Amino acid sequence: MKIHTVSNLGAAVREARRQHGMTQQDLARRAGVSREWLIRLEQGHPRLELQLVLNTLAAAGLALEISDDDPAVDDPTEAAWTQVFSGQSPG
Repeated sequence: MKIHTVSNLGAAVREARRQHGMTQQDLARRAGVSREWLIRLEQGHPRLELQLVLNTLAAAGLALEISDDDPAVDDPTEAAWTQVFSGQSPG
């Protein structure tokens, strides 16, 4: 599943929790967060501590995978950054 927004991420966590037959309290306890914090994650709150998000993903049986197959790779700005990081001169 591709996640492009925090709302997508929250929905994925909620779906995984339900598929595993966990309540919000169950998952919160497993992840070491409060139920209120988990509710904010499932609702797509944009300002949550990343380590707690990663802990919650793991507790829900999910893993975060980073991929570079984004169409933005064809973006000239992205190409310039690629050149900068490879030591080439842009332009």
